[in-house]
Amino acid sequence: MKKLDLVIKNAKLVLESGIIRGGVGVSNGRIAIIASDEHLPPADEIIDAEKKYLLPGLIDGHAHIHDPEMEEHEDFTTGSRSAAAGGVTTVVDMPLVSQVDTVEAVECKVGLGQDMSIVDFSLYGGMLTSDNVGMIPKLINTGVAAFKAFTAEPFYASTGAIVRALSETSEYGGHLAIHSEDRDILDEFSGRMEGEWDAPISHALSRPEIAEEIAVDRNIAILKKTGGHLHIAHITTRGALVSVERAKLNGDLVTTEVCPHHLQFHRDEMNRLGTKSKMNPPLRSKQDRAALWSALLRGTIDIVVSDHAPAPIEKKEEGEHDIRNAWAGVDGVQMIIRVLLSEGINKNRLTFHRLLEVTSSKPAKLFGLYPKKGVLAVGSDADMVLVDLTKKEKISADMMFSKCGWTLYEGMEMTGAPIMTFVRGVKVFEDDRTTIKPGHGQFQKMGDAIHL
Repeated sequence: MKKLDLVIKNAKLVLESGIIRGGVGVSNGRIAIIASDEHLPPADEIIDAEKKYLLPGLIDGHAHIHDPEMEEHEDFTTGSRSAAAGGVTTVVDMPLVSQVDTVEAVECKVGLGQDMSIVDFSLYGGMLTSDNVGMIPKLINTGVAAFKAFTAEPFYASTGAIVRALSETSEYGGHLAIHSEDRDILDEFSGRMEGEWDAPISHALSRPEIAEEIAVDRNIAILKKTGGHLHIAHITTRGALVSVERAKLNGDLVTTEVCPHHLQFHRDEMNRLGTKSKMNPPLRSKQDRAALWSALLRGTIDIVVSDHAPAPIEKKEEGEHDIRNAWAGVDGVQMIIRVLLSEGINKNRLTFHRLLEVTSSKPAKLFGLYPKKGVLAVGSDADMVLVDLTKKEKISADMMFSKCGWTLYEGMEMTGAPIMTFVRGVKVFEDDRTTIKPGHGQFQKMGDAIHL
Protein backbone atom coordinates (compact mmCIF):
# COMPACT_ATOMS: atom_id res chain seq x y z
CA MET A 1 0.00 0.00 0.00
CA LYS A 2 1.23 3.49 -0.85
CA LYS A 3 2.12 6.01 1.83
CA LEU A 4 -0.96 7.32 3.60
CA ASP A 5 -1.90 10.81 4.76
CA LEU A 6 -2.46 9.85 8.40
CA VAL A 7 -2.04 6.88 10.68
CA ILE A 8 -3.37 6.67 14.23
CA LYS A 9 -1.76 3.72 15.98
CA ASN A 10 -1.75 2.09 19.42
CA ALA A 11 -5.45 2.80 19.95
CA LYS A 12 -8.44 0.98 21.36
CA LEU A 13 -10.68 1.05 18.30
CA VAL A 14 -14.41 1.11 19.05
CA LEU A 15 -15.89 -0.81 16.13
CA GLU A 16 -19.42 -2.09 15.57
CA SER A 17 -18.07 -5.60 16.14
CA GLY A 18 -16.34 -4.70 19.40
CA ILE A 19 -13.19 -3.08 20.75
CA ILE A 20 -9.83 -4.09 19.27
CA ARG A 21 -6.24 -2.92 19.67
CA GLY A 22 -4.63 -1.41 16.60
CA GLY A 23 -4.92 1.60 14.36
CA VAL A 24 -6.39 3.22 11.29
CA GLY A 25 -4.85 4.63 8.16
CA VAL A 26 -6.37 7.53 6.23
CA SER A 27 -6.05 8.50 2.58
CA ASN A 28 -7.92 11.31 0.80
CA GLY A 29 -10.22 11.84 3.74
CA ARG A 30 -11.36 8.24 4.06
CA ILE A 31 -10.32 5.27 6.14
CA ALA A 32 -8.02 3.16 3.96
CA ILE A 33 -7.04 0.45 6.43
CA ILE A 34 -7.82 -0.86 9.91
CA ALA A 35 -5.09 -3.14 11.19
CA SER A 36 -2.81 -4.09 14.02
CA ASP A 37 0.03 -1.61 14.47
CA GLU A 38 2.65 -3.77 12.79
CA HIS A 39 0.56 -3.96 9.61
CA LEU A 40 -0.10 -0.24 9.27
CA PRO A 41 1.70 1.35 6.29
CA PRO A 42 3.85 4.50 6.52
CA ALA A 43 2.11 7.88 6.55
CA ASP A 44 2.90 11.59 6.35
CA GLU A 45 1.62 11.97 9.92
CA ILE A 46 1.64 9.29 12.59
CA ILE A 47 -0.17 9.78 15.90
CA ASP A 48 0.43 7.49 18.87
CA ALA A 49 -2.93 7.18 20.63
CA GLU A 50 -1.25 5.78 23.75
CA LYS A 51 -3.97 3.15 24.22
CA LYS A 52 -6.78 5.71 24.35
CA TYR A 53 -10.15 5.01 22.74
CA LEU A 54 -10.77 5.96 19.11
CA LEU A 55 -14.42 6.26 18.15
CA PRO A 56 -16.26 7.40 15.04
CA GLY A 57 -17.02 11.10 15.23
CA LEU A 58 -20.30 11.96 16.89
CA ILE A 59 -23.31 13.02 14.84
CA ASP A 60 -25.44 15.56 16.69
CA GLY A 61 -28.89 15.06 15.21
CA HIS A 62 -30.59 18.09 16.78
CA ALA A 63 -28.73 21.36 17.21
CA HIS A 64 -29.63 25.00 16.60
CA ILE A 65 -26.28 26.19 15.30
CA HIS A 66 -27.02 28.97 12.82
CA ASP A 67 -30.17 30.99 12.35
CA PRO A 68 -29.71 33.99 10.03
CA GLU A 69 -32.07 36.03 12.22
CA MET A 70 -30.35 35.11 15.49
CA GLU A 71 -26.63 35.17 14.82
CA GLU A 72 -26.06 36.82 18.19
CA HIS A 73 -26.94 33.42 19.72
CA GLU A 74 -24.65 31.18 17.68
CA ASP A 75 -23.35 30.80 14.15
CA PHE A 76 -21.73 28.11 12.04
CA THR A 77 -18.23 29.19 13.07
CA THR A 78 -18.69 29.25 16.85
CA GLY A 79 -21.18 26.39 16.84
CA SER A 80 -18.95 24.14 14.77
CA ARG A 81 -15.97 24.90 16.98
CA SER A 82 -18.09 23.85 19.95
CA ALA A 83 -18.99 20.70 18.07
CA ALA A 84 -15.37 19.85 17.30
CA ALA A 85 -14.45 20.38 20.96
CA GLY A 86 -17.17 17.88 21.81
CA GLY A 87 -16.01 15.22 19.35
CA VAL A 88 -18.93 16.01 17.03
CA THR A 89 -17.94 15.76 13.36
CA THR A 90 -21.38 16.20 11.77
CA VAL A 91 -24.09 18.53 13.04
CA VAL A 92 -27.69 18.31 11.85
CA ASP A 93 -28.75 21.93 12.09
CA MET A 94 -32.39 22.58 12.96
CA PRO A 95 -34.33 25.81 12.40
CA LEU A 96 -34.75 28.10 15.39
CA VAL A 97 -37.00 30.98 14.30
CA SER A 98 -36.23 31.34 10.58
CA GLN A 99 -38.18 28.92 8.43
CA VAL A 100 -36.27 26.47 6.25
CA ASP A 101 -39.14 25.56 3.98
CA THR A 102 -38.00 26.58 0.50
CA VAL A 103 -35.23 25.48 -1.83
CA GLU A 104 -33.83 29.01 -1.62
CA ALA A 105 -33.65 28.85 2.19
CA VAL A 106 -31.79 25.52 1.99
CA GLU A 107 -29.33 26.88 -0.58
CA CYS A 108 -28.69 29.96 1.57
CA LYS A 109 -28.01 27.90 4.67
CA VAL A 110 -25.78 25.44 2.81
CA GLY A 111 -23.71 28.34 1.51
CA LEU A 112 -23.31 29.80 4.99
CA GLY A 113 -22.30 26.45 6.42
CA GLN A 114 -19.73 25.70 3.78
CA ASP A 115 -18.17 29.13 4.26
CA MET A 116 -18.17 29.11 8.06
CA SER A 117 -18.26 25.60 9.54
CA ILE A 118 -15.24 23.49 10.47
CA VAL A 119 -17.31 20.28 10.80
CA ASP A 120 -19.67 18.67 8.33
CA PHE A 121 -23.38 19.39 8.53
CA SER A 122 -26.84 18.39 7.34
CA LEU A 123 -30.07 20.32 7.66
CA TYR A 124 -33.58 19.86 9.03
CA GLY A 125 -36.50 21.40 7.18
CA GLY A 126 -39.32 23.20 8.93
CA MET A 127 -40.90 24.24 11.07
CA LEU A 128 -43.89 22.43 9.51
CA THR A 129 -47.36 23.93 9.80
CA SER A 130 -50.51 23.67 7.71
CA ASP A 131 -49.11 26.40 5.46
CA ASN A 132 -45.96 24.65 4.26
CA VAL A 133 -46.42 20.87 4.44
CA GLY A 134 -46.44 20.80 0.65
CA MET A 135 -42.75 21.70 0.49
CA ILE A 136 -41.62 18.27 1.70
CA PRO A 137 -40.99 16.67 -1.75
CA LYS A 138 -39.01 19.69 -2.99
CA LEU A 139 -36.75 19.76 0.05
CA ILE A 140 -36.14 16.02 -0.09
CA ASN A 141 -34.75 16.57 -3.60
CA THR A 142 -32.20 18.99 -2.12
CA GLY A 143 -30.94 16.42 0.38
CA VAL A 144 -33.04 17.61 3.31
CA ALA A 145 -35.09 14.60 4.36
CA ALA A 146 -35.75 15.34 8.04
CA PHE A 147 -38.50 17.72 9.12
CA LYS A 148 -39.55 19.30 12.42
CA ALA A 149 -42.99 20.10 13.81
CA PHE A 150 -44.38 21.27 17.17
CA THR A 151 -47.59 20.31 18.90
CA ALA A 152 -47.24 23.45 21.03
CA GLU A 153 -46.15 27.04 20.58
CA PRO A 154 -44.23 28.77 19.08
CA PHE A 155 -44.76 26.84 15.81
CA TYR A 156 -47.96 24.98 16.61
CA ALA A 157 -48.94 22.37 14.04
CA SER A 158 -52.50 21.14 14.27
CA THR A 159 -53.37 17.46 14.38
CA GLY A 160 -54.41 17.79 10.75
CA ALA A 161 -51.02 19.22 9.82
CA ILE A 162 -49.28 16.34 11.61
CA VAL A 163 -51.42 13.85 9.67
CA ARG A 164 -50.47 15.53 6.39
CA ALA A 165 -46.79 15.76 7.29
CA LEU A 166 -46.51 12.10 8.30
CA SER A 167 -48.38 11.10 5.14
CA GLU A 168 -46.02 13.17 2.97
CA THR A 169 -42.86 11.84 4.60
CA SER A 170 -44.27 8.32 4.33
CA GLU A 171 -44.79 8.76 0.59
CA TYR A 172 -41.59 10.61 -0.29
CA GLY A 173 -39.15 9.31 2.31
CA GLY A 174 -37.52 11.01 5.25
CA HIS A 175 -38.86 11.40 8.74
CA LEU A 176 -40.84 13.80 10.87
CA ALA A 177 -39.45 14.84 14.26
CA ILE A 178 -42.06 16.24 16.62
CA HIS A 179 -41.65 18.36 19.72
CA SER A 180 -44.40 16.58 21.61
CA GLU A 181 -46.14 18.61 24.30
CA ASP A 182 -49.90 19.15 24.25
CA ARG A 183 -50.74 22.83 23.79
CA ASP A 184 -54.07 22.72 25.65
CA ILE A 185 -52.51 21.15 28.74
CA LEU A 186 -49.70 23.70 28.74
CA ASP A 187 -52.22 26.54 28.47
CA GLU A 188 -54.30 25.13 31.32
CA PHE A 189 -51.41 24.66 33.72
CA SER A 190 -49.81 28.00 32.87
CA GLY A 191 -53.11 29.75 33.45
CA ARG A 192 -53.29 28.38 36.99
CA MET A 193 -49.91 29.81 37.96
CA GLU A 194 -50.53 33.54 37.77
CA GLY A 195 -48.28 35.28 40.28
CA GLU A 196 -46.14 32.16 40.85
CA TRP A 197 -43.41 32.70 38.27
CA ASP A 198 -40.61 34.03 40.48
CA ALA A 199 -38.81 30.66 40.87
CA PRO A 200 -37.16 28.80 37.97
CA ILE A 201 -38.89 25.54 38.95
CA SER A 202 -42.20 27.21 38.10
CA HIS A 203 -41.32 26.69 34.45
CA ALA A 204 -41.21 22.91 34.92
CA LEU A 205 -44.40 22.89 36.99
CA SER A 206 -46.23 24.74 34.21
CA ARG A 207 -45.26 22.04 31.68
CA PRO A 208 -46.24 18.76 33.40
CA GLU A 209 -45.26 15.27 32.29
CA ILE A 210 -48.78 14.52 31.09
CA ALA A 211 -48.46 17.16 28.38
CA GLU A 212 -45.63 15.19 26.80
CA GLU A 213 -47.23 11.81 27.34
CA ILE A 214 -50.58 12.76 25.78
CA ALA A 215 -48.87 14.31 22.77
CA VAL A 216 -46.60 11.29 22.25
CA ASP A 217 -49.57 8.92 22.42
CA ARG A 218 -51.51 11.02 19.91
CA ASN A 219 -48.61 11.19 17.47
CA ILE A 220 -48.06 7.44 17.65
CA ALA A 221 -51.79 6.89 17.00
CA ILE A 222 -51.54 9.10 13.89
CA LEU A 223 -48.49 7.15 12.71
CA LYS A 224 -50.48 3.92 12.85
CA LYS A 225 -52.86 5.38 10.27
CA THR A 226 -50.41 7.21 8.01
CA GLY A 227 -47.37 4.98 8.08
CA GLY A 228 -43.95 6.52 7.72
CA HIS A 229 -41.33 7.32 10.31
CA LEU A 230 -42.09 9.28 13.47
CA HIS A 231 -39.20 10.64 15.52
CA ILE A 232 -39.97 11.89 19.03
CA ALA A 233 -37.70 14.82 19.82
CA HIS A 234 -36.00 15.13 23.23
CA ILE A 235 -38.03 12.60 25.23
CA THR A 236 -38.09 13.22 29.00
CA THR A 237 -40.72 11.17 30.86
CA ARG A 238 -41.26 7.61 32.02
CA GLY A 239 -44.76 7.50 30.55
CA ALA A 240 -43.60 8.61 27.11
CA LEU A 241 -40.85 5.98 27.17
CA VAL A 242 -43.44 3.27 27.88
CA SER A 243 -45.48 4.42 24.87
CA VAL A 244 -42.44 4.44 22.56
CA GLU A 245 -41.33 1.01 23.74
CA ARG A 246 -44.82 -0.40 23.17
CA ALA A 247 -44.95 1.10 19.68
CA LYS A 248 -41.57 -0.37 18.80
CA LEU A 249 -42.71 -3.79 19.96
CA ASN A 250 -45.81 -3.42 17.78
CA GLY A 251 -43.63 -2.80 14.74
CA ASP A 252 -44.34 0.91 14.37
CA LEU A 253 -41.44 2.93 12.98
CA VAL A 254 -40.88 5.20 15.97
CA THR A 255 -37.49 6.50 17.08
CA THR A 256 -36.53 8.93 19.78
CA GLU A 257 -33.71 10.97 21.24
CA VAL A 258 -32.50 12.28 24.58
CA CYS A 259 -30.42 15.33 25.50
CA PRO A 260 -27.43 15.45 27.86
CA HIS A 261 -29.09 18.04 30.12
CA HIS A 262 -32.02 15.70 30.76
CA LEU A 263 -29.55 12.93 31.63
CA GLN A 264 -27.46 15.17 33.87
CA PHE A 265 -29.91 17.38 35.79
CA HIS A 266 -33.32 17.05 37.43
CA ARG A 267 -36.17 19.39 38.27
CA ASP A 268 -35.30 19.91 41.94
CA GLU A 269 -32.03 21.55 40.88
CA MET A 270 -33.66 24.34 38.89
CA ASN A 271 -33.79 26.95 41.64
CA ARG A 272 -30.09 26.35 42.35
CA LEU A 273 -29.17 26.48 38.67
CA GLY A 274 -31.25 29.59 38.12
CA THR A 275 -32.57 30.97 34.86
CA LYS A 276 -29.92 29.09 32.87
CA SER A 277 -31.89 25.89 33.54
CA LYS A 278 -34.93 26.89 31.48
CA MET A 279 -35.46 24.78 28.37
CA ASN A 280 -38.34 23.02 26.60
CA PRO A 281 -39.25 20.38 27.47
CA PRO A 282 -38.20 21.18 31.03
CA LEU A 283 -36.09 19.22 33.47
CA ARG A 284 -38.02 16.34 35.04
CA SER A 285 -37.93 14.35 38.27
CA LYS A 286 -35.08 12.17 39.52
CA GLN A 287 -37.23 9.14 38.66
CA ASP A 288 -37.67 10.32 35.09
CA ARG A 289 -33.93 10.90 34.79
CA ALA A 290 -33.22 7.35 35.99
CA ALA A 291 -35.72 6.01 33.46
CA LEU A 292 -33.94 7.87 30.66
CA TRP A 293 -30.60 6.26 31.54
CA SER A 294 -32.23 2.83 31.67
CA ALA A 295 -33.95 3.34 28.31
CA LEU A 296 -30.70 4.56 26.79
CA LEU A 297 -28.88 1.41 27.88
CA ARG A 298 -31.53 -1.05 26.75
CA GLY A 299 -32.20 0.58 23.38
CA THR A 300 -35.58 2.27 23.72
CA ILE A 301 -33.83 5.60 23.11
CA ASP A 302 -32.12 5.57 19.73
CA ILE A 303 -29.81 8.58 19.72
CA VAL A 304 -28.36 11.30 21.97
CA VAL A 305 -28.57 14.88 20.71
CA SER A 306 -27.69 18.26 22.18
CA ASP A 307 -30.68 20.47 21.32
CA HIS A 308 -27.97 23.13 21.53
CA ALA A 309 -29.74 26.50 21.72
CA PRO A 310 -27.97 28.95 24.03
CA ALA A 311 -28.58 32.69 24.02
CA PRO A 312 -26.70 35.71 25.29
CA ILE A 313 -26.72 35.59 29.08
CA GLU A 314 -28.78 38.77 29.17
CA LYS A 315 -31.69 36.87 27.62
CA LYS A 316 -31.50 34.27 30.38
CA GLU A 317 -31.22 36.86 33.12
CA GLU A 318 -34.41 38.55 31.94
CA GLY A 319 -36.23 35.78 33.81
CA GLU A 320 -34.68 36.56 37.19
CA HIS A 321 -37.99 37.77 38.65
CA ASP A 322 -40.34 36.06 36.18
CA ILE A 323 -39.05 32.85 34.63
CA ARG A 324 -41.39 33.29 31.68
CA ASN A 325 -39.12 36.08 30.42
CA ALA A 326 -35.97 33.91 30.22
CA TRP A 327 -34.82 32.38 26.95
CA ALA A 328 -35.72 28.68 26.76
CA GLY A 329 -32.55 26.96 25.62
CA VAL A 330 -29.16 25.72 26.84
CA ASP A 331 -25.74 24.74 25.54
CA GLY A 332 -25.02 21.11 24.77
CA VAL A 333 -23.05 20.25 21.63
CA GLN A 334 -19.75 20.35 23.54
CA MET A 335 -21.20 18.29 26.39
CA ILE A 336 -22.75 15.19 24.81
CA ILE A 337 -19.55 13.12 24.91
CA ARG A 338 -18.53 14.45 28.32
CA VAL A 339 -21.83 13.50 29.97
CA LEU A 340 -21.88 10.07 28.32
CA LEU A 341 -18.29 9.31 29.31
CA SER A 342 -18.37 10.75 32.83
CA GLU A 343 -21.90 9.80 33.87
CA GLY A 344 -22.35 6.85 31.53
CA ILE A 345 -19.22 4.82 30.76
CA ASN A 346 -17.32 5.70 33.95
CA LYS A 347 -20.35 5.00 36.16
CA ASN A 348 -21.36 1.76 34.41
CA ARG A 349 -24.63 3.21 33.12
CA LEU A 350 -23.58 2.73 29.50
CA THR A 351 -21.44 0.39 27.42
CA PHE A 352 -19.09 1.37 24.62
CA HIS A 353 -21.29 -0.57 22.23
CA ARG A 354 -24.28 1.60 23.14
CA LEU A 355 -22.15 4.75 23.14
CA LEU A 356 -21.15 3.99 19.55
CA GLU A 357 -24.74 3.32 18.56
CA VAL A 358 -26.43 6.34 20.13
CA THR A 359 -23.84 8.92 19.10
CA SER A 360 -22.62 7.67 15.73
CA SER A 361 -23.98 4.65 13.90
CA LYS A 362 -27.69 5.12 14.63
CA PRO A 363 -27.73 8.85 13.89
CA ALA A 364 -25.94 8.07 10.61
CA LYS A 365 -28.59 5.49 9.76
CA LEU A 366 -31.45 7.72 10.86
CA PHE A 367 -30.34 10.58 8.61
CA GLY A 368 -29.30 8.44 5.64
CA LEU A 369 -25.56 9.09 6.08
CA TYR A 370 -24.46 5.51 6.86
CA PRO A 371 -21.92 4.00 6.18
CA LYS A 372 -20.21 7.13 4.87
CA LYS A 373 -20.56 8.52 8.38
CA GLY A 374 -21.00 7.02 11.83
CA VAL A 375 -18.60 4.09 11.76
CA LEU A 376 -14.91 3.21 11.69
CA ALA A 377 -14.78 1.13 8.52
CA VAL A 378 -12.68 0.96 5.39
CA GLY A 379 -14.16 3.37 2.85
CA SER A 380 -15.97 5.50 5.42
CA ASP A 381 -15.13 9.14 5.97
CA ALA A 382 -12.29 9.46 8.48
CA ASP A 383 -14.46 11.24 11.03
CA MET A 384 -12.93 10.25 14.38
CA VAL A 385 -12.60 11.31 17.98
CA LEU A 386 -9.86 10.20 20.36
CA VAL A 387 -11.07 10.17 23.95
CA ASP A 388 -9.30 9.91 27.28
CA LEU A 389 -11.49 8.15 29.83
CA THR A 390 -9.30 9.37 32.68
CA LYS A 391 -9.05 13.06 31.79
CA LYS A 392 -10.54 15.20 34.56
CA GLU A 393 -12.12 18.55 33.80
CA LYS A 394 -13.84 21.21 35.85
CA ILE A 395 -16.39 22.55 33.44
CA SER A 396 -16.34 26.31 33.01
CA ALA A 397 -17.43 28.96 30.55
CA ASP A 398 -13.75 29.55 29.71
CA MET A 399 -13.48 26.18 27.99
CA MET A 400 -16.61 26.66 25.90
CA PHE A 401 -16.45 27.77 22.27
CA SER A 402 -20.07 28.91 22.10
CA LYS A 403 -20.63 32.55 21.26
CA CYS A 404 -22.76 32.96 24.39
CA GLY A 405 -19.96 32.52 26.93
CA TRP A 406 -21.76 30.53 29.64
CA THR A 407 -22.68 26.93 30.38
CA LEU A 408 -25.35 25.17 32.39
CA TYR A 409 -22.61 22.78 33.57
CA GLU A 410 -20.51 25.50 35.24
CA GLY A 411 -18.33 24.15 38.09
CA MET A 412 -19.10 20.46 37.51
CA GLU A 413 -16.20 18.02 37.75
CA MET A 414 -16.25 15.37 35.03
CA THR A 415 -14.00 12.49 34.06
CA GLY A 416 -13.61 11.55 30.41
CA ALA A 417 -13.16 13.94 27.50
CA PRO A 418 -12.24 14.18 23.81
CA ILE A 419 -8.63 15.13 23.13
CA MET A 420 -8.53 15.07 19.32
CA THR A 421 -11.23 15.35 16.67
CA PHE A 422 -10.81 14.62 12.95
CA VAL A 423 -13.20 15.50 10.11
CA ARG A 424 -12.46 13.58 6.92
CA GLY A 425 -8.95 12.89 8.19
CA VAL A 426 -8.16 16.51 9.04
CA LYS A 427 -7.51 17.38 12.67
CA VAL A 428 -9.97 20.07 13.76
CA PHE A 429 -9.47 19.95 17.56
CA GLU A 430 -6.52 19.15 19.82
CA ASP A 431 -5.27 20.27 23.23
CA ASP A 432 -8.42 22.24 24.04
CA ARG A 433 -8.23 24.36 20.89
CA THR A 434 -9.58 24.18 17.37
CA THR A 435 -6.91 23.70 14.71
CA ILE A 436 -8.47 24.70 11.40
CA LYS A 437 -10.02 27.76 9.84
CA PRO A 438 -13.73 28.04 8.96
CA GLY A 439 -14.75 26.57 5.63
CA HIS A 440 -13.65 22.95 6.07
CA GLY A 441 -17.18 21.72 6.69
CA GLN A 442 -19.18 20.17 3.85
CA PHE A 443 -22.92 19.78 3.42
CA GLN A 444 -24.01 16.17 3.70
CA LYS A 445 -27.13 15.29 1.74
CA MET A 446 -29.41 12.86 3.50
CA GLY A 447 -30.18 9.59 1.79
CA ASP A 448 -32.68 6.89 2.61
CA ALA A 449 -32.85 6.12 6.31
CA ILE A 450 -31.94 2.63 7.42
CA HIS A 451 -34.72 1.45 9.69
CA LEU A 452 -33.41 1.11 13.23
